[in-house]
Amino acid sequence: MESLKFGLVFLLLFQFTACKNTSTNKENSNRDLNSTTQIDKNDTAPNTSDVEHNKTINLDNFINDTNCDQVIEKEFSTGSILSICYDYSYKSAKYVAYTLDGELINEGDIVKRPNFYREREIPREYQVLDSDYTRSGYDRGHLAPDADFDYNEEDLHQIYSLANIIPQDPNINRHFWIKVEKQERLVAATLGELSVINGVEFDEKPKYIGENRIAVSKGFWKILYNEEEEFRQCYYYDNFVLFDADKDTLLSHKVDCNSLIIGDDG
Repeated sequence: MESLKFGLVFLLLFQFTACKNTSTNKENSNRDLNSTTQIDKNDTAPNTSDVEHNKTINLDNFINDTNCDQVIEKEFSTGSILSICYDYSYKSAKYVAYTLDGELINEGDIVKRPNFYREREIPREYQVLDSDYTRSGYDRGHLAPDADFDYNEEDLHQIYSLANIIPQDPNINRHFWIKVEKQERLVAATLGELSVINGVEFDEKPKYIGENRIAVSKGFWKILYNEEEEFRQCYYYDNFVLFDADKDTLLSHKVDCNSLIIGDDG
């Protein structure tokens, strides 16, 4: 009888521990990959005192005929659109926007990446080539990340248009920017869908690289948002290294979204 009582007590303790671990795992699934922030749809919700100052995100305020010399649109297999606002003088994207399907994120297994290719939709005198980056000291940096779309070869190919690529400091591209790219995949998988706007900022007199003279940006940023879930996070990165990569955190780049959003009044 004593052995039976002991067995029942052990079974109850085991079940309690299992339930507790399950709860903990669910909580941990909402944390980003470098444990610097928590996925919370209210993460950037304004205080009641400044609700009236919270700007609405309207993609048309970024990508339009006024801001862009040319708008390039590419359709993904999901039906969503990759929109690129291209500037002829910089020979660079100013804004790149897309929507991620959370069910496809992290499902990719394509190992071989496509080659970068010139964007033939752009007039030839404003196109850039892969060779413009060779020995420039800058990486070919994706705005819409390739790892977001490696579930489908055709969609992955769209991302390798040089209209979606900008010169990025190698350390920023490989150690800093990659963290926010992982963050957007985590958020998309958590919420089921995520819209992203990438922006590129230039000095008044930027540096240029390559025979076709691609402007080098001073910085770039991401807006991650899902209006239905009332989720919004924004991050800004300078295009140069201020400190060692091992000291960098995702939160060190987090900014107020209102500082990036273009309002209806321009």
